[in-house]
Amino acid sequence: MLILNFEKFPVLETERLVLRAISIDDVDEMFQQRSNPEVMKYIVRPILQSRREAEELVRNYEFLFEQGISITWAMSLKGENKMLGTVGYPRINKENYRGEIGYSLDPVHWNKGYMNEAIREVIKFGFEELRLNSIEAIIQPENKASSELVLKHGFIREAYIREHSYFNDKFQDVEIYSLLSPR
Repeated sequence: MLILNFEKFPVLETERLVLRAISIDDVDEMFQQRSNPEVMKYIVRPILQSRREAEELVRNYEFLFEQGISITWAMSLKGENKMLGTVGYPRINKENYRGEIGYSLDPVHWNKGYMNEAIREVIKFGFEELRLNSIEAIIQPENKASSELVLKHGFIREAYIREHSYFNDKFQDVEIYSLLSPR
């Protein structure tokens, strides 16, 4: 079984980005993003209504990491501290060595290749450091940008599940993509 036990939060870097721990300093950006209907369109979570909810979300990310349950990074441009988005493994199935990758990005930063860079590094971390055997992405079928992104990184569409989850008073279909460790 996997064990997520780090002495300190692992910081990752790409050509243009620093992936770091989400902190209380990110509350304003978290609220800005998670209260934006455009960002939340394909995220099956309630839109944040207050800065206090954003603070609770940040504290929850910190708690989940401290408890060894999951890991999510804040994305920032090198030399800056402002959070552009998040990327990580919000759900990890330790018994089966599988992590679900999840991500979001402020629309101001869409189509600049940032998420592509971040995901490449997070996948590498998942296989090399977490020792995952597989990574999955659960994507709403209408979210073509997200499915194209994971396909670019070698994920394979494994399934289309009708009425997979219930959210906002309706059932949601999902596509499941997976990537196996290159071991």
